[in-house]
Amino acid sequence: MLRQFLFLSPVLFFLSCTTAGTSKQLSGSDSLVISFNIPGTDSVSSTVSTTETTAIRKLAGFLSGKQRDKPQCGFGGNMIFYKGGQQVQPVVFKYDGDCRFFMYEMEGKVLYTEVSAEAAAFLKSLEEGRSWY
Repeated sequence: MLRQFLFLSPVLFFLSCTTAGTSKQLSGSDSLVISFNIPGTDSVSSTVSTTETTAIRKLAGFLSGKQRDKPQCGFGGNMIFYKGGQQVQPVVFKYDGDCRFFMYEMEGKVLYTEVSAEAAAFLKSLEEGRSWY
């Protein structure tokens, strides 16, 4: 049991640092474009863009949620973070229903993290056209 703990501790530490590093990296972005899909399709139903630092940091912070296994469901949209007109990081997400996740690549690995209730409510409000940060 102790050996398993000693083996898993560095792995869990690395994973938590990776998602926190992503959040920190993205919070320095200066713009963000979010596309929401029509449910069950790849067609875009609406797009939201912002240069509001508070909103960008809030969304970047949501990515550091708990790691999860690869979901077995479709996606609901994507976010693209920019800095100086250059794409920093694309993020695929699904925030409604029982299958909620963020998916992004960091250091050559595809990561999946959970979408919290707060993150889901925030994304839903943006999709509905409300812009509270």
